[in-house]
Amino acid sequence: MTVGQKREEEEKEDSENSDDEEKKVESTDEPVSYTNGSVTMTSHVIKSKRLIPEFTPVIMAAGYGSQLYELTNNTPKCMLPVANVPLIWFPVQFLIRHNFKETYMVVREGARDEIEKYLSAQLEKEGVKMAVEYVVIADESEKGTADSLRIIAPKTKSNLLVISGDLITKVSLSELANVHRASNASITALVAPWYSPPNADGKKKRNKKDDRDFVGLDPTDNRILFLSNEKDLDDEIVFRKGQLSVFPHMRLYTTLRDCHLYIISQTAVQTLLNKPEIAMLRCEFLPLLVRKQIKQVANAEQFTDIYSTIQQETEGEIKFTALSPPEETGCFVHMTDEFTVRVNQLHNYIKYNKAVGELMSDMLPKHIPPATVKSFEESQYGVHQQTQVCKLSRVSEQVAIEGKCSVKRSFIGGGVKIGAHCRIADCVIMMGVTIETNVTLSNCVICPGAIIRSKSNLKDCRVCDGYEVRGSSEFTDETLIGDEENMMSFSIDNSNNNSSSSDENVLR
Repeated sequence: MTVGQKREEEEKEDSENSDDEEKKVESTDEPVSYTNGSVTMTSHVIKSKRLIPEFTPVIMAAGYGSQLYELTNNTPKCMLPVANVPLIWFPVQFLIRHNFKETYMVVREGARDEIEKYLSAQLEKEGVKMAVEYVVIADESEKGTADSLRIIAPKTKSNLLVISGDLITKVSLSELANVHRASNASITALVAPWYSPPNADGKKKRNKKDDRDFVGLDPTDNRILFLSNEKDLDDEIVFRKGQLSVFPHMRLYTTLRDCHLYIISQTAVQTLLNKPEIAMLRCEFLPLLVRKQIKQVANAEQFTDIYSTIQQETEGEIKFTALSPPEETGCFVHMTDEFTVRVNQLHNYIKYNKAVGELMSDMLPKHIPPATVKSFEESQYGVHQQTQVCKLSRVSEQVAIEGKCSVKRSFIGGGVKIGAHCRIADCVIMMGVTIETNVTLSNCVICPGAIIRSKSNLKDCRVCDGYEVRGSSEFTDETLIGDEENMMSFSIDNSNNNSSSSDENVLR
């Protein structure tokens, strides 16, 4: 059932069973308070038996995965496994956790069937009802995130909850929603510190390959004053004198990351609909709102009282007409310390697999649908009793691992066959992989259908779909793609990528 069909059914049921009394909106005087930055804000709750849903979720899952290109040759980015679970499950699970029953999902035409098949099976296994309406973008289309929202916006009167398809987070939506409500915001964004596991000394250190975000905030209320990725910037950041005079205490953070989780008000959505030239949400629309906000605050001193009155004299009678306050634009963030990552860079892929397996084990699905790749008979499934698999590893039930193997901190998908005397540590092994005897793998990603022949030794490598590594091979820090005669090797460093916004330009 699509989102539209479900709403029509609910509206029909409401119209048949409701009366005038049920349509009344009840408001309470009980305030809800919370702290944002150094300011405590208060909002009032409105209760109603028949209200339009406050948020309409939209999952952006149409990205090519330009910074994961070695892994997405034949696999959609949102279907890459993280802790043996397709990446798309995590934003869906986020919505389930917050009691949503429907969502829009923006997907590529070529990936739609695979995504829909997986989600249908997984939701059924979990016993969860979720209506998903797919917004399908042509594979060759260069539509951006803002373009896709313009397709969805006319279908809803609610605020939009936009979630990146590569986001994994433990944050509570209520925290973000409270900031949005109390601030009467046009847009509210989630930001979080870069995730980095502690080293041997217990200290956390950011990887130099990470693309930094520059986040400028007003410390009094966490109002957004600047937001950009370093790859979208020149050698220096220039702030106008007028902006600094209005916000003299702006703080510029490089340790925070924009998580691409936004609440967008209907007022801001209307602005977006009136700006068809804007293609990207983060790189074009958000900066537009920030500039508009700063201009409004700078001009605020002209107005001594926004609710001033005009005195009118009519037939000897004085009337006072209240002026409507000018439309305000407010852009805010909510900072969270909860585990939050975006799986969109290759050098973090294995690290995030391990972090999710360790820190979000209670949120991983209880049931995993059968593997779509079968390289052997079901009777061969099983892990030999002389094989050691550490507790931090996650191994599908549909694997065959022979004796005297060691599997440490690794994730092994369905349909994988591993021969005897293999040593596997800190690896992600996807579906349908065959690993022969006496193979050693360390910090490697092995893509679907690959074959690793006997006595091979690979460290810090990416083996792409269907690639066959010949016996007794040794590789370090290589990407193996194509046949061995025409093998291409790439460094794991993607720091020369042209633009951090490339993924957003294709809807993440």
